[in-house]
Amino acid sequence: MKRRVFFTVLALVVAFELGGEMAYAQNISAEIGFPFVAGGKEMASGKYTVRVTEDRERMVVLMGPGGLQVIMPVITTLGRHDQDPDAEFVFDKVDGKAVLSEVWMPRKDGLLLVASKGRHEHAVVGGSNPKK
Repeated sequence: MKRRVFFTVLALVVAFELGGEMAYAQNISAEIGFPFVAGGKEMASGKYTVRVTEDRERMVVLMGPGGLQVIMPVITTLGRHDQDPDAEFVFDKVDGKAVLSEVWMPRKDGLLLVASKGRHEHAVVGGSNPKK
């Protein structure tokens, strides 16, 4: 009986630990070749990684050079508008600056981070169909 209780508790602990790890979707990385703005902060060009939390408070965590980290809330989910299944970073060009506005994880819908008002152009990093 004690053995059964021990293994049940052990299974619950392992499931809890794995569940915490599974709360994060896969990471995507890209070399961003230009300065940009993310979460209201100026970012230098360099290699950046995105992790998306999948908990109640859905957030995008952007990690950059030197341990830099910016957390941005997800405004809404965007339906995939093309057949490109690859990861993408989408930037809105606003007032001469590139603003990280969308993140697309592989084979998933996009995540809107910034809703730019007015006319703007997009710059896309990643994906197999960058001319959207």
